Parts: sequence; C-alpha cells; structure tokens
Amino acid sequence: MDTPKNNPLKNPHNAFFRETFSRITTARPFIDTYAPKQIRSQLDLSTLAIQKDSFVDKEFKAHYSDILYSVKLKGKSAFIYMLFEHKSYSDPWTGFQLLRNMVKIWEQYRNQHKKKKKLPIIVPMVIYHGAKEWEVTTSMTHLFEDIENTRDYIPEFKNEVYDISHIPDEEIRGEILLRVNFLILKYSRSPELYDKLNGILLLLLKLRDIKTKTEYFEILFRYLSAVVDAEDTEHLNREFNEIAQIGGVTMPTIAEKWFLDGKAEGKLEGKREGVIEGQIKTKIETAEKMIAMGMSDEQIEKITALGIEKIKELRAKKKSN
Repeated sequence: MDTPKNNPLKNPHNAFFRETFSRITTARPFIDTYAPKQIRSQLDLSTLAIQKDSFVDKEFKAHYSDILYSVKLKGKSAFIYMLFEHKSYSDPWTGFQLLRNMVKIWEQYRNQHKKKKKLPIIVPMVIYHGAKEWEVTTSMTHLFEDIENTRDYIPEFKNEVYDISHIPDEEIRGEILLRVNFLILKYSRSPELYDKLNGILLLLLKLRDIKTKTEYFEILFRYLSAVVDAEDTEHLNREFNEIAQIGGVTMPTIAEKWFLDGKAEGKLEGKREGVIEGQIKTKIETAEKMIAMGMSDEQIEKITALGIEKIKELRAKKKSN
C-alpha cells in the first residue's frame, strides 16, 4: 500500500514543525524572541491562539507546511502566519506563495466577519530549513519586470525569514523547548547530528515537568528516526535511552514504545523496520525468560526497559498457555 502524502513518516519535517509549533508553549516564545521589535512591542501574546486551518495548496504540501495564529495587535484582531519551507534551496517564489495563502486567509476572514469594514493585519514569517543559505530578498518586487513608472501597480509586502539551518548555535535563543526544536531542525540533516545530539538532549533534561520532558523525547525520536539512515536507528535509540536514564525519564525504550503503541506498526519501511522489530523481539524473549525464572515485573522492567503493561501482558499470556 502506498504511503499517503500526509503520512508523517513521508513528510517528517512537516510533521515535526506542526507538532511542535502547534503548541502555544513553543509558538509564544518564538514570536516573543524573534519577531521584529517594532511589531513585538504591539502584540498582546496572552491572546495568541492557534487556528486549525492550513492554506497551503495540496500540490505544495511536500515542501511547505503552515500554521496560522490569531493575536491582538494594539487591541485589534490580527494574524501571524508561519510558513515552514524545507526545500534544499531558497525558492524565489516563496513570496508569491505567501501572498496566495494570505489572500485565502483574508477571504476566510471576510466570510466569517461580514460586518467588518477592514481586513486584519497579517504578519508573515518564513521558517526556512534548507541545506543552502537563504539568498532571496524578502519582498515581492524581484518577481516583476523592472519597467519604469510601474512601481505603483506592483503588490508589495515584506516577510520575515528565519534560516534555522544556518543560524549560529549561540544565536539560537529563547526558552528550552524552542532552542531544542531549532537545534534539532538545524542538525537533523547534518553530518554533525551525532556530535550535537547529546548536548541537545541534555538541554531538554533541564525541563522540570516530567510529562513534557517525556513527550518531547518521543517527539524528537520519532522525527529523527524518520530522517536518519536506517542503519543509524539503533545508534539513535541507544543515544536517546542513555540520556533519558541520566535524566530520570522513566519510560520504555523509546523505539519499543513507539512501535508497541501502534504509532509505527505497519508504517516503518525497509531496514528501519527490521532493526526496531529485532530489538523488540530480543527484549520480549528476555522478559519471557525472566518471567519463567520468577522475577518481578519491576525487575524485568529495569533490565529490559519494557513497559509494565507489556510485561503484564506477557505474564498473562504465559499463564493462559
């Protein structure tokens, strides 16, 4: 069966962007840290809310993802529109793509607010995740023929561009989750990933909330396991679990939990499926032997990193046989 185009394993960059920036806890500090000062000072970020719609045309979803936020700007309704672009190069037509999408937003707003006499301001932000540095101007004028006395007939606006693949590490600022997200995106397709991963995960351990910490360990693992080479999955799994144990994150082996919960079952491809299934099979066989030896669920969990529920399931299965 073909993998659907919106399958997160086929479009892992889009899925990671939407999963992380759909959280106000990530979006608010990003806007607070990186929005232009003259705009930031007028925004009431306590009113920031995520709108569910996407405005990217289907034919462009392989390279773009987007999130729309509503917010108060000097007390008036406004929007912040984030377009995530992960082509390998900066596309000169990104401004045109933004304009198309912004017109759709305004059309929707007019349909929903028929008595309004004015359109809301939209602040467009492009998060660029390409291998090459962004080289395109952030205005629209370069898309038009340069003809004397015609400037008044050209639509013009500026967009903010954040080239996260080429921001120096020391310039990646903000709260912990925001820095972790940017660093992971920056190095996800870089040969430096494994040199940086340990430090990024240790940064994540500084989070105080254990639930958030655990959620993000899984989110990051799902994303990276979908973008690294299949033969690196075991290395990735080991790296994550070593850091998780250092930070006291009590959880099953991340790859196992992802697979056993059904999030990856039937969707993993090629070698990656074989690697993870092999790890799970080994852990289960070990647990079954420990059950036969009379060891407790807690002892088995500590040694195999399987979850208690899975161990109980294996124990019940043995009793029924």
